Amino acid sequence: MTEAARVGDTIGHSHALAGMIAGTLVGGLIAAAGAVAAGALFVAGLAASCIGVGVLLIGASLAVGYLTGEAATAARDGIADAGAGSLTPKGNIVTGSPNVFINGKPAALATNSQVACSDDGPSMQMAQGSDKVSINGQPASRVGDKTNCDAQVMEGSPNVFIGGGTVTTLPIKPEVPDWLYKVSDLTLLFAGLVGGVGGAAGKLGALGKLLGKLPGINKLARIACRAGTLMTATAAVGIIARPVDIVSGQKFLDGEDDLDFVLPSRLPVAWQRYWRSGNPGDGVLGRGWNLFWESSLQPYQDGLVWRAPSGDFVAFPMVPRGHKTYCEAEKCWLMHNDDGSWQLFDVGEQIFHYPPLAGDQPSRLSMITDAIGNATSLFYDDEGLLSELVDSAGQRLMCRYAQGRLCEVALQTAEGERTLARYGYDEQGQLTTVSNRAGEVTRRFGWRDGLMISHQDAAGLLNEYQWQEIDGLPRVTAYRNSAGESLEFGYDFAGGRRSAVRGDGKRAEWRLDDDDNVAQYTDFDQRRYGFIYQRGELCSVLLPGGAQRQSEWDPYGRLLSETDPLGRVTRYQYSRNSGRLFAVAYPDGSSEAQHWDTLGRPTRYVDALGHATLYRYPDDEESLPAGVIDALGGEVKLEWDARGQLTRYTDCSGSVTAYTYDALGQLTAQTDAEGHQTRYLWDNGGRLHTLIHSDGSEERFNWNAHGQLAEHQDALGSLTRWQYNALGLPVSITDRINRTRRYHYSPQGWLTRLENGNGGEYRFSYDAVGRVLAEERPDDTRHYYRYGAAGLLEEHREVGLPGSAGELTQREQRFRFDEAGQLVWRGNASAEWHYRFDAMGRLRELNRLPTASGAALGIEPDSVQMRYDAAGRLLGEQGVNGELQYQWDALANLQALTLPQGDRLQWLYYGSGHASAIKFNQQVVSEFTRDRLHRETGRSQGALQQQRRYDAMGRRSWQSSAFGHDKLTRPEDGVLWRAYRYTGRGELAGVSDALRGEVHYGYDAEGRLLQHREPNQGKPGARLVYDLADNLLGERSPQSDIDAHLPLAPIADNRLTHWQKLFYRYDAWGNLISRRNGLYEQHYRYDADNRLVQAHGRGPQGEFEAQYHYDALGRRSRKAVRYKGKTEQTTRFLWQGYRLLQEQRDDGSRRSWSYDPASPWSPLAALEQAGDSRSADIYWYHTDLNSAPLEVTDAAG
Repeated sequence: MTEAARVGDTIGHSHALAGMIAGTLVGGLIAAAGAVAAGALFVAGLAASCIGVGVLLIGASLAVGYLTGEAATAARDGIADAGAGSLTPKGNIVTGSPNVFINGKPAALATNSQVACSDDGPSMQMAQGSDKVSINGQPASRVGDKTNCDAQVMEGSPNVFIGGGTVTTLPIKPEVPDWLYKVSDLTLLFAGLVGGVGGAAGKLGALGKLLGKLPGINKLARIACRAGTLMTATAAVGIIARPVDIVSGQKFLDGEDDLDFVLPSRLPVAWQRYWRSGNPGDGVLGRGWNLFWESSLQPYQDGLVWRAPSGDFVAFPMVPRGHKTYCEAEKCWLMHNDDGSWQLFDVGEQIFHYPPLAGDQPSRLSMITDAIGNATSLFYDDEGLLSELVDSAGQRLMCRYAQGRLCEVALQTAEGERTLARYGYDEQGQLTTVSNRAGEVTRRFGWRDGLMISHQDAAGLLNEYQWQEIDGLPRVTAYRNSAGESLEFGYDFAGGRRSAVRGDGKRAEWRLDDDDNVAQYTDFDQRRYGFIYQRGELCSVLLPGGAQRQSEWDPYGRLLSETDPLGRVTRYQYSRNSGRLFAVAYPDGSSEAQHWDTLGRPTRYVDALGHATLYRYPDDEESLPAGVIDALGGEVKLEWDARGQLTRYTDCSGSVTAYTYDALGQLTAQTDAEGHQTRYLWDNGGRLHTLIHSDGSEERFNWNAHGQLAEHQDALGSLTRWQYNALGLPVSITDRINRTRRYHYSPQGWLTRLENGNGGEYRFSYDAVGRVLAEERPDDTRHYYRYGAAGLLEEHREVGLPGSAGELTQREQRFRFDEAGQLVWRGNASAEWHYRFDAMGRLRELNRLPTASGAALGIEPDSVQMRYDAAGRLLGEQGVNGELQYQWDALANLQALTLPQGDRLQWLYYGSGHASAIKFNQQVVSEFTRDRLHRETGRSQGALQQQRRYDAMGRRSWQSSAFGHDKLTRPEDGVLWRAYRYTGRGELAGVSDALRGEVHYGYDAEGRLLQHREPNQGKPGARLVYDLADNLLGERSPQSDIDAHLPLAPIADNRLTHWQKLFYRYDAWGNLISRRNGLYEQHYRYDADNRLVQAHGRGPQGEFEAQYHYDALGRRSRKAVRYKGKTEQTTRFLWQGYRLLQEQRDDGSRRSWSYDPASPWSPLAALEQAGDSRSADIYWYHTDLNSAPLEVTDAAG
C-alpha cells in the first residue's frame, strides 16, 4: 500500500539533474579557460539573438578547441553520473479528479492528471498508477509513480493508501532527458563566450542594428494570433492597411492573396510568398521576398543563421552534434544530428531538414517531414536554385528561371506538364505580376527604390503606399485604395506613440511599452483597449467598458488557458511537447480528451460524458485512419489515395460512397451507394465550371477575370449574373427574369444603400467602427441604434409611420449585457426579461416580468429553466405547462422525450442515427424501412403501409399507402397515393393525387409561383402577378387581362392592402391589425415584440374574443377563445424547442405530435389521449412535400 497522490503534491527528478548542472559548471569553467587561451572570440547580445535579427546577425561564439571541449564534456558527464540518486523537487501535480477528493484535494490519476515540471515543461502527465484502483476510469496515482517525463511523485496523503501493482498508461521519457543535455551543452557555449565578449560590436553597421530591431513575419503572425485568441481585432495590436505594422512602419505580405497554390498531398505543399520591407535578403522573387524552400542554415562568425521559410533571419549557437537547443522567441528547436545534418521544428512537428554544413556555404532545405514520416524532398541546381520538388505522393514540381528569377512552377502529370504559377518582373528584377494556372493575373506590384508602392489583388483592389525615411529606416506614412479608403500614419518614437488618420478625419492611436508592444489602443470611435504581456506574449486585453480577457501561453507558444471577463477558465493540455491537444477542461468541470500514438496519430477521442471514438490504422506506415469506430461500436471504413484524398467511404451499415479525382487533385466524380453519380468539371483556374447531376442535367458557372462568380446557368438555361466592386463585394445581381438589384457601399465596405428593385431603398449609416447607427426602410419606418462603452447594443429605437392624426409613433427596446457579452436583461414597453447562464454560457433560466402596459395587454410573468449534461445536450426544460425531459444516446441521437404527464416518446436507431421506429409509451407509432442511402422507403401507419420511391436526384417521385406489406411497383396500387413531377430546376411541376386528381404548378424563370391548377376541383388556375420586389399584386384569369381593381403601381411599402375579396390594414410597424372579407371582420392587437396578444371580431362561427399568451422565449403557451353565448375554451401548448409538441385542453385531454425524423417540421402522427390514460388513439398524417397534411387516417386505415 502506497500513499495516494493528490493535486499539489510534489514531483521530482533524480539528482542526476543536479549532478549534470554541477558538471556543467565545472565543464563551463574548463571551456571558459580554453576560450581565453584560444584567443576568445566574442559574442554580442547572445541572449537576444533568437528574437529575430536582420541581415547583420550577431553570432554565438564557441571558441573552444577540440581537446578543451572534450575535457569539459567529460567533467560534466562524470559528475552527472555520480549525482544519480535521490529526488530533487521539480514541480507539482496540477490537475486531478473532478469529483474524488483525498484530504480535500483532487485525487491524482494516470493520463488525465497534468503535471508541471520545471525541467520538461508545463504540460506533462501522470503516466503510472495502480492496476487495482481506478478513479474516473483511470489508474489512481501514488507516491513513486512516474510522469511521462520520468519524474516521480515524492509526497502523498498521510492517511490514505492505495494498493496494487503499477500500470503504465503513457510512454515515459528516459531519465535525464535528451533536451536537458542539449541545454547543458548550450551552457558550455555560453561559458565559452564569457571570456570572448567584446572587440567586434563596433563592426556592426547602423543599418544592421536598426533592421535587427524590426519584428519578422513570424512574430507579426503570432501577434495577430494572440489578438484573435483574445477576441480582439488585429488593428488593435497595430496590423492595418492590408497589411502594415504600424508599430515598426513595415509593409508585409503573408496572407491568402499571396498563396499561389496548394498541392494536395498527405503533407500538402503550400506555395506561399512572403514579403517584408524590413527584410534585406534577396530571393528568387526579388528583394524582401521569400518562398518556403529558400530556407537555409549558414555559418556566421561562430554561430548559425537560419533563414526561416518566411524569410526572417534567426541566430542560433553552433550546437554540437547529437544535441538541440530551443529558441523561445521563435518557438522552435534546432537539432544537430549525429551525422552532421540539421533539423528545425516546432510543436507542430513539421520538420525542416538541412544537410551537413560545408564550410561557409549555406545548407539549403533538403526535406520537409512530419511526425509520421510523410516527406517532401527538394533538389537544387548548381546555382543553388530549386529545380525539382517531390512530395510524399511522388508528385513532381518543376521550377524554371530567367536571370536568377523564378518564372514558372509546373506540375508533372501523366497527361503532361501543367503550369501552376507564373511570375513577371520589371527591368530591376522586381516582381510585378503573379499569374495562376489559367494565365490570369492574380497579383500586381509597383515599386520605387526597392520599396513596394502598390499591390493589386485578384479582385482588382489597388492598394497604394507612401514611404518616408523616419528614424533611419523607410516606413509607410500613407495608404489608400481604389475603393476610396485612405489613411495617414504618424510616428512618435520618443513618445512611444503611433497614429492613423482616416480620410473622414477619424483618428486612432497606439501607445507602446518599452519593448515596443502595443500597451494601449484608442479606436476610431475613441474607445480604449489596454494590453498586458508576459514573457513577450500578449496575455490580457482590457476591453472598453472595463472587462478583461486573459490567456496563458507556455514557452512553446501553446495556449494553456483562456479566462473570460467573468472568470470562467478553459484549460488546454497537450501531449508532451507537441502541439497535439490532449485534453480540454471546461469552466463547468467537464473535459474532453484526445489520445495519440507514438507516431502522432489520433487513436481515441473521449467526450465529456466518457464516450470514446476510436481510430484504426492498417499499419505503422499509414498516417490516415482506415476506420473510425464510434461510441456504440459502429465502424466507418475509409480508403485514401497516395495524396491522402478520400476515395471510398463505407458507413457502418455497409453503404459505400466513392470519390475520384483528376491529376490536380480536383474532385471529378462522386458515386453514392445506389450508383448515382455526380460529376464535376473545372476550368483552367481550378474553379467549378460544370456540375453534372445524376439525372444528366447540368449547371454551369462562369467566372470573371478576377476569379469571381460572374454567371450561373441553371439546368434550363436561365442566367443569374453578378458584378462586383474593387473590394470584391457584389454591386449588382441580375436574376433569371432580368431584374437587377444594386448595392452601394462605403469606402470601408459597409453597405450604405440597397435597392429593392421596386423603387424603394434600404439606407444604412454607421459609426466610426462600422456599427449600424440608423436604418431607413422602404415603408418609411426608421430604426436607430445606440451602443454602450463596451460596444454592445444598449438601445434600439423604432420610428413608425405617423398615426391617423399625424402624431409621431415610436418605441424602444433596451439591452444590458454582462462583461462576457452575454445578454442579461432586455426591456420594452410590454415586459422585461432577465437571462441567467451556466458556466458554459448556455441559457439556464429566463424570467419575464410584464410592465404595467404589458399587464394591461394580458401579459403574465413567466419563467423557463433548462438543464444540460456535460456534453451540452439539453436534459430538461421546465415551463408553465410542465417539464419536458430529454434522453440521448452516445452518438447524440435523441432517444426519448418524457412529457409532463409521464408519457414517453421513444426513437430506435440503427447505424449512426437513422430512425428505425418511433414508440409512444408501449405503442408503436411507426416503423421505417430504408434504402442504402438511408432514405425512407416505407413506414407503418396503423393498418396501412406507406412506400416511397425517389428519382436519380434524390427527390421523392411517389408515395403510396396500401393495406398489407406487399411491395408496390407503382403508386396507383395503393389507397392513398401521390406521384410527383419536377421542373428542370427542381421545382414541383405537378402532382397526380388519388383524391384530387391532377395538380399543376407553373413558375417563372426566377422560381416564383405563377399558376396553380386543379381541374378536378374546379380550379382553373388564375395567373399570379407580382411587382419587381416580389410583392403579390393580384391575379389574372386565364381568359382575360389583369382585373381592373389591381393597383397599377408597385407596392412601395411591401404591405398588401387587398387580395381578391380581402382587405387589410396595418399598424405603424407593419403588423396586420384589421382583416375584412364581406361581413366578416377581425381586429388584432400586438405586444411590443410584434406578437399577437388579442383578437376580436366576427367570423364564420360568429362574434368572438381571443387572448393569446406566450412564454418567456416567445412561444405561444396558451390561448383563450370565447364565442358570443358560449363558454370560453382554453388550450395550452408545450414545445420542443420551437416545434409544437403538445396541446392541453381544459377537459384534461391532450394531443401530442410525433414528427418525421427526416423532416423535422413534417408531422408524422397525432396522439390523442384523455385524462390519465397511457394509451393513445393514433392518427397518421399523409403530408405533401412541403409538410402540409393532406389526409389523416386512423389505426384501421
